[in-house]
Amino acid sequence: MGRLLRRVLGPVVDVTEHESVTLVMMFAYSFLAMTAYNILKPITRSQFISQLGADNIPYIPLVAAIAIGVIMQGYSRAAGIIPPRWVIPVAQGAMAGLLLMFWFLFQTGNWVVAAGFYFFGLIMGILLISQFWTLANEIYDARQAKRLFGFIGAGSSLGGIAGSSLLTFATSAFGTNNLLLVSAVLLGVAAVLVLTIEGRSSVQLTSIAKAGEEKGVGGAEALRMLRESRHLQVISLVIAFGAIGAYLIEQQLNMAAEAFKGKGGVDSLFNAKNNGVGYGKVSTAAPSRAGLIALLNKWQKDLASGKVKPPRTFK
Repeated sequence: MGRLLRRVLGPVVDVTEHESVTLVMMFAYSFLAMTAYNILKPITRSQFISQLGADNIPYIPLVAAIAIGVIMQGYSRAAGIIPPRWVIPVAQGAMAGLLLMFWFLFQTGNWVVAAGFYFFGLIMGILLISQFWTLANEIYDARQAKRLFGFIGAGSSLGGIAGSSLLTFATSAFGTNNLLLVSAVLLGVAAVLVLTIEGRSSVQLTSIAKAGEEKGVGGAEALRMLRESRHLQVISLVIAFGAIGAYLIEQQLNMAAEAFKGKGGVDSLFNAKNNGVGYGKVSTAAPSRAGLIALLNKWQKDLASGKVKPPRTFK
């Protein structure tokens, strides 16, 4: 099997026969994890806007910044208790179980469920990415990483495309809520893959085992380093302005979605396509840049002509 995979992958990536099977598994792991996440990402936004409105989204990061820090600290401590090889599969199994719970709770129509699901989406993205690269760094050394990480990372990109495409074709057929079940199944398969990869590679996952023991820089020390380093100050400003710009653009899209609630559904605005942009002609998935620009331009024209009423935030 390894020899065959090496021949197939040879034109694309420099891989040895011994590495080939694990490489394909890591590629599949990144693909499944990102597909599961990209299925949920637009749904978390659309459910929140439908239940609570776009003008309440800015409050979520304020709460999430504190809550995520506490949750991640608890995750790190738990990782020091659970056998290292079971940390990632158990976490992914727990996320799959939470998706099943949200699928059931969405039947109630309670706004608290939509808020909790939006928060869960933030946590899920952080965990999936950190878990994947933690495992990759344990399996491969620096020389292997230079050769193989590009190919492995391509699985994440394909997962994003697959998740968006799946939403495009499956939402109308199966319903938005039922796609939570699809994401849960993909996470379950990814957990099995992780166990298989760990068994083949005999990795120790020392970084996970020591996660609860590591001590970071204190707040006062971090502020002192920032105050004394011009380099860190420039980096901080770049990150801050980038985050502010991204947030403003994202909030414009959220308000556009709320303004056109009922004209193709809130979900539809999160997968605006490059052609045929119209409120009833788009479907649920991740937004494309050209599609969003066309959609926002159309929204501004209709807002100026009085065809639609502005959301509460603009009043």
